[in-house]
Amino acid sequence: MSRGTALPRLTSLRLFAAAVVVVFHLDQWGIASLPASLSTLGFIGVSFFFVLSGFVLAWGTDPALPARRFYRHRFARVWPSHAVMVGVAALVPVVAVARSWEIAVPNLFLVQSWWTDPEVVFGMNGVAWSLSCELFFYAMFPLTVYVLRRVPGVVQWALPLVALVVAGYVGLQDAGLGEHLPVLRFSEFLLGVVAGLALREGWRPRVHPLVAAVAVVAGLAICYRAPFPLPNVIMPVPFLLVLLSAAARDLDGRGGWLRSRALIFAGEASFALYLVHELVIINLAPRLWEIGPQWVMALIIAATACVCAVVLHLVVERPFNKLLRGRSRSVALAPPVELTHDDGAELTGAGDPHAREGDRV
Repeated sequence: MSRGTALPRLTSLRLFAAAVVVVFHLDQWGIASLPASLSTLGFIGVSFFFVLSGFVLAWGTDPALPARRFYRHRFARVWPSHAVMVGVAALVPVVAVARSWEIAVPNLFLVQSWWTDPEVVFGMNGVAWSLSCELFFYAMFPLTVYVLRRVPGVVQWALPLVALVVAGYVGLQDAGLGEHLPVLRFSEFLLGVVAGLALREGWRPRVHPLVAAVAVVAGLAICYRAPFPLPNVIMPVPFLLVLLSAAARDLDGRGGWLRSRALIFAGEASFALYLVHELVIINLAPRLWEIGPQWVMALIIAATACVCAVVLHLVVERPFNKLLRGRSRSVALAPPVELTHDDGAELTGAGDPHAREGDRV
């Protein structure tokens, strides 16, 4: 399989990252929790998404894709569903933190994570703060690739590692900024970009799934005792090992349960699940307190969130993505088959691609 080939296992893995964030919020809102308070670490699912985003964009980018088309594709992929959920947040009885016109405007334009006021950062649909970070990552991606391709490999790898250390230090001084400030969270995305570019250029590390699993467990054990937000700088390397292991198996053409159509569809809908789940939790939970055990509440809420996510995915995300992208399709929404260059289409099974250098990347 050649570079730019779809990596369907990475699409499936998105589901598990979204699921741990859902578990985290079920715990935070007092619905249900895992033993030993493990669910309190669920926020690291966002870190997985950041590393994954950089990895698949770097791997799947067609160097001939014009920058303007890349940015249009990014807009088509993210903003329609986000805008719908801002509208939902304006109408539902309860939101996580706060809502007002002053909060809605920066939220709608995905710049809220640059604020220091938590009511702005986490206002309206609170989980959208991470999309604000992603918007910054997308804006920086062409320049990032341009610079990385012009420095030695050792410098490429040093940059994200140093950035992670800086992010951890700043986070210890101000946990709020360490959590949501885009320029600090960029280190996780950058690590994924460096690895994705290396893979695209022929690097083929062999990471056994067991090694990746042990690295994740070891990282979680450290995070269990680490102060917030240090887990966000501890887990990116173990997460990268997971991505490299899964990508290698896809590139080798191996089958497996992570390539099942059901999981790939669930992975495609994971963005929608991430967007809807917290509003579902806080608006549905008050109506369920009398029905019985909390685990039953959690199952009902999770099932409702999944149904809402599928609706958002099929009614908003897919149609508007197709409409706004024009002729080129999103591989993030494509079936698990090998893809080839098609009118500058983006070529990855877990995210979207891009380009530029002057006008190309």
